[in-house]
Amino acid sequence: MSLRERLQQRARPTATWPLRIDDPAAAKQELEQAETEERIASVGLAEGVEQEAARARVAAARAALAACFEPITLEALPPPEFEALAAEYPPGPDDDAWNKDFPPALFLACVRSELDREEWVSIFASQLSQGEKIAACNAAIQVNLRTPDAGLPKDWMPTPS
Repeated sequence: MSLRERLQQRARPTATWPLRIDDPAAAKQELEQAETEERIASVGLAEGVEQEAARARVAAARAALAACFEPITLEALPPPEFEALAAEYPPGPDDDAWNKDFPPALFLACVRSELDREEWVSIFASQLSQGEKIAACNAAIQVNLRTPDAGLPKDWMPTPS
């Protein structure tokens, strides 16, 4: 496939923002304990049956931790739509790139869920903490800026010589 074809078929990026639904403290603690027991079992200090039980406990603990969150899908806007939305929220005298109303508007434009826009506006106004609002908006900005993945190893792609 040519570069042209790959670029034309390029999908818009998506990201998942984990919205906390339940307090994960007990689930995190259970996962840490289960992982410790699994490590002990894996170094041969336990019998085979105990190793399987330890792996099962880790899997159950991971599932319990995941159940504390609702994964919210965000899909990047097409670049022209992103730029148009940003232009609707020009920076004020104390802003760098856009005004304070742009990040929530971007989140609302990017969120993909069974909830409609009005429901998300209500949730933002009454159910999310300031930290959660910032995390949601940062996730929407990140998926739209399409910056390289910092998790990729340094030499993951060969460079032409």
